[in-house]
Amino acid sequence: MCRITTLAIGVLLIPTAVAAGAAADTAPNNSGALPGDETLTCEQIYAQGMAESQRDQQARSQRNDQLRKERAATGALITGAMLTGGLGGTGQAANAAAQSQADKNMAMLGAPQSNPRMDHLKEMWAQKHCVKS
Repeated sequence: MCRITTLAIGVLLIPTAVAAGAAADTAPNNSGALPGDETLTCEQIYAQGMAESQRDQQARSQRNDQLRKERAATGALITGAMLTGGLGGTGQAANAAAQSQADKNMAMLGAPQSNPRMDHLKEMWAQKHCVKS
């Protein structure tokens, strides 16, 4: 009985170890550096910087659209609560939704939005003394 249990545990540990190794290989690069960066020309650095900037703008637009939808839904909930005199769960739900939205907005204001890849590209741009004409 012990032999089967040990074998079963060993079989379970192998996939876990493989998955952990794969996760380490796909972990995000916090420095923003990629292989081959040292060979990039100023034009390539500029092009990659523009692509990063566009990705950041798209992410901001998506986040802003989502927040706009959430504000509209919260406004509708508050209006419904006001029309019903805040009776029952409607008033509590409106209050909870407004508080949640306020908390989310405050968290977003306090969290700096950083793009390590863009920061690295800016460093490379300066190190290579690149200028945009």
